[in-house]
Amino acid sequence: MNKFKHTLLLLFMAFAASAQTITEPVEYNDYFVNNQNKIGDELLKLIGMFDNLPEDKTIVNAQLNKVIAECDNAIAAVKSIKPIENEFNLRNASMDLFDFYKTTMSIDYPQLIDELYKPAPEMEKLNAVLLKVQDGEAIVDKKFQEAQKQFAIFHKIELEENELQEQFDGE
Repeated sequence: MNKFKHTLLLLFMAFAASAQTITEPVEYNDYFVNNQNKIGDELLKLIGMFDNLPEDKTIVNAQLNKVIAECDNAIAAVKSIKPIENEFNLRNASMDLFDFYKTTMSIDYPQLIDELYKPAPEMEKLNAVLLKVQDGEAIVDKKFQEAQKQFAIFHKIELEENELQEQFDGE
């Protein structure tokens, strides 16, 4: 029994040591934004493939899997960080956002890709999936932005426009 308690104590210490601690508000905010940007970078590569669809669908699916892997990495990163005082639910809002991305990439984007590879893609189906994704993202993104704004105001941080967002907006 003592060996079991000792093992549990070691596991707990290892887990506690693996949890990241960030105490500076700017670094805390940047942590979530950087994880979001990693997902965004891979997603932009995937979306870029839609304009000039490769003949081999496995190439597109491989890129989709990279996006999903980045979502998994971001979720694990958020789980590993300890919330700081007065964080206004920023950690949970980012977790919801990254979970949404993962679900969308796992369920909705495979449908889009399958439809794009049909000899005659049905635009109604494509538009329905895109609308569903846009509507869902608007909800979780708004929640994230509101938490981030409250956090920034409280901690007197000046938020900057994310350059990656400009790429998504086509600017």
